[in-house]
Amino acid sequence: MGSSRLICSFIGVLIHLRESPGCSELAPPPPSISTPGVGMNVTLVGKRLCWSDALFYCRDYHWDLLTLRGPVEQEIVDHLVARAPFPLTSHLWVGLRRSIQGSSWFWMSGDPMDFTQWDEASQESSPCGGISSSERSTWRQRFCGEHLNFICFTGPTEGAKKVRFHSTTRVKPTCKN
Repeated sequence: MGSSRLICSFIGVLIHLRESPGCSELAPPPPSISTPGVGMNVTLVGKRLCWSDALFYCRDYHWDLLTLRGPVEQEIVDHLVARAPFPLTSHLWVGLRRSIQGSSWFWMSGDPMDFTQWDEASQESSPCGGISSSERSTWRQRFCGEHLNFICFTGPTEGAKKVRFHSTTRVKPTCKN
């Protein structure tokens, strides 16, 4: 048995990852903890992935990477992170992205960016954003290839439609029995 190959990609940067031998579809799900949020369930996933693979994971198994639309949702996430029953990375991926040509940030869900909690000391120049797992309500730019835990939400925001088609360079592992 060989190992399956996943490709973590982001804007032309490829990072090769190795997955354990066997069929990943039959593997037990990673540890996670969920809590109801404002009109959605929020799930903190114990698996560590780069930003783009975290996005695909959330879209495959939940709805999307988390969007934080206000202080109430930030507080729900802060409490969820504080109760995590598994070790967490220093930061957690959420659906924050910066436009390629500019400094404006947006949510992958398409929700407006009406609320922010940026750490002004963050000097990374990466288009991916995450939240701190140790400093409550702190958002930071992170290198997109870092393997971090991440937060998904389940259940659409009002009026949202789930996009089923997306283009990717990732190679899904195949099952050979």
